[in-house]
Amino acid sequence: MDIFMALLFLYWGMMILGYIIGAKCRNIKEKLSRVGTLLFIAIFSLVFIMGVRMGSNEEVVSNLGSIGVDAFFMTVVILAGSVIAVIITRKLLRIDRYGEILQAQPDPEALDKPHDPGDEKTDQEDNSKMITIAILGAVVSGLLCGHFFVEKIFPDYGYFETLTGNAMVVGICLLLFFVGVDFGLSGTIINSLRKAGFRVLVFPIVIVIGSLVAAFLCGLVMPISQKEALAIGAGFGWYTMAPIVITEQGYAIAGAISFMHNIMRELAGIVLIPFVAKKIGYIEATSLPGVAAMDMCIPLIERICGEKIVIYSFLVGMLQSALVPVLVPLIISL
Repeated sequence: MDIFMALLFLYWGMMILGYIIGAKCRNIKEKLSRVGTLLFIAIFSLVFIMGVRMGSNEEVVSNLGSIGVDAFFMTVVILAGSVIAVIITRKLLRIDRYGEILQAQPDPEALDKPHDPGDEKTDQEDNSKMITIAILGAVVSGLLCGHFFVEKIFPDYGYFETLTGNAMVVGICLLLFFVGVDFGLSGTIINSLRKAGFRVLVFPIVIVIGSLVAAFLCGLVMPISQKEALAIGAGFGWYTMAPIVITEQGYAIAGAISFMHNIMRELAGIVLIPFVAKKIGYIEATSLPGVAAMDMCIPLIERICGEKIVIYSFLVGMLQSALVPVLVPLIISL
C-alpha cells in the first residue's frame, strides 16, 4: 500500500508538472501540436507491454479454461452493472450522454438526444473505431510476443517482470506528463470542474455501488459464495493486490478468478472505452477500466470524450484505488 501511495503521488506530480509547463507555453501552443500524437504513442506502447506481461504469465495462460470462463462472466456482468448505474444516475441528474447538463425541457426523450451542435459527429467519434482496432492490435500482438518469445529472450523471468514493471511506471509518468501539458495548453480543465459541481462526486460512488451489486448477483449463479463474489468485484481491476488478499484467506479458486477478472476488467475497459463513449455515453466510458481510469486511461478518455470528462475518470479511479485495500480484506474476512 505504501508503494502504491508513493506511485499515486508520483503520477499526480507528473500531471501537475505537465499542467504548469503547458500553462506557461500557451503562447506557443501551435508549436506543441504533436503532444496528442505523443500521448497515443505512449498509450499503445503501454498496452503492448501489458499484453506482453500477460502473455508471458503462466498463471494467466493456464487459467484460460473454466476459471477464465467464470472470470469472463463476472467481467461482463460487472461492467454492465457499472454502466447501468451511470445511465440511471445521469438521467436523474439530467445530464446528457456527452456529459452536458440539460436545461429544463418538457420532452423526456431529450435526455437521450445527442448534445452535439448540428448533430454532426465529433472528431472523437469519427476516430473511435480506428482507436479501438489499434488498441486491440497492440494487446493481441503483445500477448503473442509474451507467450512465444519472452521465455527465449529472458531466461530470468523475475528480471523481465522487474524490467517491464519499471518500464510501465516510467511510461505512465510520461503519459500523465503529456496529459498535463495538453490540459495546460487548453486551460479549460478548471472551468470544466466548476461546471460539473457536485455531480462529479456522485458518479464515482454509484459506479462502485453498481460494480458491487453486479458482483453480488454473480454469486447467486456461480459456484462461489456471495462473499467471494463481492470480494472479487471489489478488486476494481487491481490485479496485483485483490487476488493476493483473497488467496491468503484460503480462497484459492476465488483468488484465481479475481486475478483473471481484474486483468480482464482493465483490458476490456481500455478496449471498450471508444465504443461505449460513442454508443452509450461519455461518463459511462469512465466506469469501465476500474482503477486504471485514473492513470493509463486518462489520455484515451481525453481524446475520445474531451477534457470535461477527464475529472470524472480521475475521481472514479482514485476512489476505487482507495477502496480496494479496505473492501477486499473486509469482505473476504466476514
